[in-house]
Amino acid sequence: MLNQVVRLVRVFAVGLFFVGCAFTPPPNTPGTIREIPSDYGIGVDTAGYNALNWWRTFDDPTLDALIDTALLANLDLAEAVGRLEELQHRYRIARAPLFPSLNVTGDVNRSDTPGNTGFGGSLGGDQESPTDSIGGFPFKFPDRFAFTTYAASLGFAYEIDFWGKLRNEKGAAIHDFLASRADLETVRLAVIGSTISTYLEVVATRRQLALAEENEEVLRERAELTDGRYRAGLATSFELYTIRQQYRNAQAELPGARTAIADAEGRLAVILGRYAGNLGDLLPAQLDPDVDTDPISAGLPVSLLAGRPDVFAAFERLEAARLRVGARRAELLPTISLNGSAGFQSSDLENLFRVDQWFVNLLGGLVSPLFQGGRIRANIGVADAQYNQLVAAYVRTVLTAFREVRTSLLQLDNERERYARVLEEVEDARASFEYQLRRYRRGVGDYLSYLDARRNLIGARTTRTQVERGVSEARLGVHRAIGGTWIEGQTDLGGTTESRDDGSKY
Repeated sequence: MLNQVVRLVRVFAVGLFFVGCAFTPPPNTPGTIREIPSDYGIGVDTAGYNALNWWRTFDDPTLDALIDTALLANLDLAEAVGRLEELQHRYRIARAPLFPSLNVTGDVNRSDTPGNTGFGGSLGGDQESPTDSIGGFPFKFPDRFAFTTYAASLGFAYEIDFWGKLRNEKGAAIHDFLASRADLETVRLAVIGSTISTYLEVVATRRQLALAEENEEVLRERAELTDGRYRAGLATSFELYTIRQQYRNAQAELPGARTAIADAEGRLAVILGRYAGNLGDLLPAQLDPDVDTDPISAGLPVSLLAGRPDVFAAFERLEAARLRVGARRAELLPTISLNGSAGFQSSDLENLFRVDQWFVNLLGGLVSPLFQGGRIRANIGVADAQYNQLVAAYVRTVLTAFREVRTSLLQLDNERERYARVLEEVEDARASFEYQLRRYRRGVGDYLSYLDARRNLIGARTTRTQVERGVSEARLGVHRAIGGTWIEGQTDLGGTTESRDDGSKY
């Protein structure tokens, strides 16, 4: 008989467990995610991609030192770490109701009341009657009742999670934590990207300033020669004023270029957690990074997009919202709780911990919502709406990620092609400059032609500086789009769950 009762209890408990699970919507992969293309359709190398320390592919020790410093001192990253720590503690708060709460209590209760009130009054105590009799024997009823009670107890409270509400809240907290951890990786990627981009800006603006100063010097000499030719009647006033205007424009560009350098270096200092102008030896005077024009292997969309921290975070928040729908639905059903306390109680402090002074209180309760003015149903509606919002947000994140990777690969390919054309332009300008220089040295060419050829070469080198930055920025864009340093265990875009390194499931 006892075995049958135990079997029935087990069956009932298992049934309740599955009823609780049924409150949570099943994982459902959106149709757009299921139809994701198998490749980017642009004919690039898709052999694979190693995301570990990807910035070292720039092969620049100065840049490596700047990024190492930023990862240690950047304030946005420190703020993101603080948010992650907050979510760790919120997870502990969410799982706490799954365990009984225990409390130790010590009480002292002192009571002193008149004898003709309360319990004494119900026994007929009356201060106006000096004596009473019980069974014919004289008895003096006390004027007051005074007593002291000492108690020490251990109490507990526990809510039985029949419907899975607390388990769903705990699961949602886990997914919130995982999403926050992905957010930290997003911030980390953004810090690295901002460091590289600002560094490239510093390099480009410094080169442009040097070229602008060289151009200003050439135009100054050109203006002086034109002025002499004008006085000799060999040049028109229009030619003179044109050269002077070009010279003044070149002079006017120099202050703006110096301001641009100071602004870029100041922003780089803030990224590193320092005051502007306090970069020290992290940014030497001479910066000459190489330009890498090799193609980047991009990998297949599913494996790469699932590795992006923003895609991962969107999926985890979607799962958290799904579990919260189940938690809100479970609030429609009764709450079953157990409360109790056990300890010692005595009117004498010395005898408080005697074995025969023990007491036990046990209480079981069932509370079922009957009328809440629609609050519970409204909470379920809110949870459903939030879940639908996050489904859309997840799909949008995947679509955006796919677009960014595809666009960045196309941009890198186009920038590489543009760079090749600009190199040809620079070589032509250099050949023209060297030709005019040889003619001038042999005495068959004029100095003005030499200066004009030199100006053309400066202009071509300026364009090359801009395009070199464009190639490096495009390479950075590919790394950002692919996901940069994200090397955590990946989940596929359809939402298949995997084991985490902490043993939990999601």
